[in-house]
Amino acid sequence: MTPKNILIVNPYGIGDVLFTLPLIQTLREAWPSATLGYLCNRRTEELVRMFPGIQIVRVFEKDEFRTHWRRSIPRWASAIREFAQTLRRDHWEAAIDLSLNWQFGAALAGIGIPRRYGFDFRGRGRWLTHRLPLSGFEGRPVADYYLDILRLLELPRPAQPTLSLPLPALAIPQAKAWLARAGITDDRPIVGLVPGGGASWGPHGAAKRWPPTAFAELGDRLAEAAQGQVVLFGDASDRLACEAVARAARRPVAIPDPAPSLPILAAALAQCRVVVGNDSGALHLAVAVGAPSITIFGPASPVAYGPYPPAASGRHRVAVKTLACRPCYARFRLPPCPWEFRCLTTLQPAEVFPLAAPLLAA
Repeated sequence: MTPKNILIVNPYGIGDVLFTLPLIQTLREAWPSATLGYLCNRRTEELVRMFPGIQIVRVFEKDEFRTHWRRSIPRWASAIREFAQTLRRDHWEAAIDLSLNWQFGAALAGIGIPRRYGFDFRGRGRWLTHRLPLSGFEGRPVADYYLDILRLLELPRPAQPTLSLPLPALAIPQAKAWLARAGITDDRPIVGLVPGGGASWGPHGAAKRWPPTAFAELGDRLAEAAQGQVVLFGDASDRLACEAVARAARRPVAIPDPAPSLPILAAALAQCRVVVGNDSGALHLAVAVGAPSITIFGPASPVAYGPYPPAASGRHRVAVKTLACRPCYARFRLPPCPWEFRCLTTLQPAEVFPLAAPLLAA
């Protein structure tokens, strides 16, 4: 039975949300008349509104509800009730819950969504009506795991799934104006570096970051090879990392203010000759808009979290240090590292630069 409307639930970061694009495309092609909705967090709201085929966006930001709780329990209860009423008024017939969190499953059941699809991770799928067992995202791309949900929906899997994000027309001139305010006004090729990231890992975010001195050396070499200019991208939390790269660089670099919006950041990344950075939301965004890229991986697996689809590896490459201990991030846990993350600290710019040569020449 084809649902009239279906809600996709993914309350996580930019990369996780982008990995749902192949699933969304398949649902839209299979059910062209259905209404597709998306429940996301505040940080990814602008991104989800860019997704082709998504007609309704609902935002659940846990930090906002925590603030209500701290200030006033009655206000918190009222906010929860208002949010639940909004979802009830949408009259969702089905939901795809990618949260891996029993609380979301219970909430979807509580508001009366009759069919609830998703993963059973560590017994957390007990509120789902249809579920697949999951021990973690290992050995395959996350996007492929999301496509597994199609089995529960009795829909065929796409033969050649793709992941791409079209840019809003207004975002392109807005991105040029944003870069111009940082002094990037000429036509020299842009070498984009993303030395920050890792927010989704909370206090362990630094475990995803290549050293600033390595970024500086690589940026100098790339700018010289491309006869271009280096631009450091990051949000407010990445400012210190960007400034450390700027201090270590031999050539001048530009550090724009944090992007006014995700569409503007996406459009700016799309203008780069190459984007190099840590495994982060910005790199996933660069891949989605088609910017040639090199993603630097430390503890996490590029097989699971790298550019998608894997066949795009000619334009989107990964840099890893081959060590017996990596990848060590598994089942959403980062173990203590007795070697101070040598997977990142021993990866040399001279090892990464050759990956960029064909991208610069393209």
